[in-house]
Amino acid sequence: MSLEAAIFDILAETAAVTALVGGSRTPRISPIHRAQGKAVPAIIYQQISSDDEVTCDGHIGPREDRVQVNCWAATPAAARSLAEVVRTALSAASGSHGSVTVRYCSIADEGDIWEIDERAEAETVYGKRQDWIICYEA
Repeated sequence: MSLEAAIFDILAETAAVTALVGGSRTPRISPIHRAQGKAVPAIIYQQISSDDEVTCDGHIGPREDRVQVNCWAATPAAARSLAEVVRTALSAASGSHGSVTVRYCSIADEGDIWEIDERAEAETVYGKRQDWIICYEA
């Protein structure tokens, strides 16, 4: 299992998250990008960078990745609410998630984002961006 799969599982197994983004069987949680016109609220996540030490013998200790999580919704208030439940879920995510052991998740940065969905006749979608530092072993 990859860190990306572990992030999906953490979010999809959190009832407060799936209450906002759809049921646990088909939640609107996706890697990399949100297709224009896709329903909101939704969560999109992506790896931004990785900081791990490697020698000829392989990795030394745990990895530390920066992961960006974008919480999208129809209003700024709904985006903030979704971001809060994501913050709670990831902050409590230490432990085993498949073959990935998360040591800690720490929020490093946060901000507002928005986009215009041109296919939906200029409908604006609002979001909160969270950058997380996730220390883990795989």
